[in-house]
Amino acid sequence: LNFKGFDEKLKKAIERTGRRSGIITFDASVFDIKIVVAMLYSDFRSGTVGSAEGEKFIRACDRARTTRRPFLAYIHTTGGIRIHEGTLGVIQMPRCTLVVREYIDSGGLYIVVYDNNSYAGPVASFLGCSPYQVGIRSSRIGFAGPRVIRETTGTDVPPDYHSARNALKRGHIQGIWDRREFRKNLFEALMTMGGPHLYYK
Repeated sequence: LNFKGFDEKLKKAIERTGRRSGIITFDASVFDIKIVVAMLYSDFRSGTVGSAEGEKFIRACDRARTTRRPFLAYIHTTGGIRIHEGTLGVIQMPRCTLVVREYIDSGGLYIVVYDNNSYAGPVASFLGCSPYQVGIRSSRIGFAGPRVIRETTGTDVPPDYHSARNALKRGHIQGIWDRREFRKNLFEALMTMGGPHLYYK
């Protein structure tokens, strides 16, 4: 869409991080359980999702389905959909949601963990459709972030408006984890939540 300065900002993000997108996908093990992970991180354009991020997320989810493994979306940060890419950015919401629903419907275990700041389109679509969403205690979760709310309504929200505790009260997440016990909690979740006929029980 020829947003002024966007190409230069993208180039700087690539040079600074040594990566070409805001998502990292990899295989991991939690004790003896093998999983597939997709992680959005803040250093590359605030974890926004564009066509590259959407494609990598979809491929990771497909890998989890074909290898019959749990799929973890670990959201270090996401600032939403990368609107600079126009339709190519926005369409990642339904694309990723469809592949996640196919994975879940086939018996897959899809867990989303929010860390730091998680806002906007991804939270409202392919992250929000997980039946198992938890927040790290210090995380901030919501659709519109504080700055967007201020710019559109002219009002400031309370400091704890987007806190994990309030997200839990509203039913947006199903639990809050302490960062120090993340590995233990994830292992317990993998052993007790969903998908027993597809995986390792």
